[in-house]
Amino acid sequence: MRNRLLAIFTTGPFVLSLAVLLINDQLLKQMYPGLITGKLSDFAGLAVVAMPLFAAFPRHARAIYLALAGAFLWWKSPASDGFIAFINEVQPLRMVRTVDYWDLVALAVLPACAKFAASQPRSFVTTAGLRRWVFPPVLAATLFAVMATSYPQPRKDFAIRTLETSSQFPRDSIVEVIEEIAKKRGLERESASPPHWEGAFSGRDIFLTYSFPSPNEIAVGIQADPGMFGKGEVRRAESIRNEIKKTLTLRFKGLQYIEPLNPPLR
Repeated sequence: MRNRLLAIFTTGPFVLSLAVLLINDQLLKQMYPGLITGKLSDFAGLAVVAMPLFAAFPRHARAIYLALAGAFLWWKSPASDGFIAFINEVQPLRMVRTVDYWDLVALAVLPACAKFAASQPRSFVTTAGLRRWVFPPVLAATLFAVMATSYPQPRKDFAIRTLETSSQFPRDSIVEVIEEIAKKRGLERESASPPHWEGAFSGRDIFLTYSFPSPNEIAVGIQADPGMFGKGEVRRAESIRNEIKKTLTLRFKGLQYIEPLNPPLR
């Protein structure tokens, strides 16, 4: 099994899949967000996980099919909301995913991965000793690509409250404005995690939340995942934040904005 694993990690199809996953997630998704780059990550990610499993356990191909399909379906469905909420409460870096059943089309890559692993693939590194040296950095890059949590996600918070504590706070109307802008910008509502958030939206690597710290105040947070190189989503998050503030300023009077000294989106 060890020799098969060393070989599969240094084959052309695996390294190509890994390169596509890294470049797409860390660069292309920020530069060209959309259907193609979104689905490309699913195909490449499944291939990077599936090929080593099929190579390591060739007699359990059916079990691997079922396990990967079940895990992928669970991750892409609301069934994983509780797990994601728990992880986000116990660790500082926020885990996020968008429910999209069309992503399940990526499961079509599994038969090709199984067939390739069963064909006794040859490594492009012909020397066994050199292969052992190449394996650790390739494995490290694989873990980084799959986990994709090695960098913090910039977040910017601000609060909106009435100038006079005796004034009526238009809570419902402000929430309507936030929902309207979120929908217009392609964000979809997702499960919130009280008591931290009352509402949450996500999409295209942006996460928007709101909560009510007091009867006359609403706190809004927006977080972007810039990847390692791209900053397109950070600029988009900043644009959404500015649009919320501008729209609320035009529609409502007697409100003030408070921005904590947390790091700016950059």
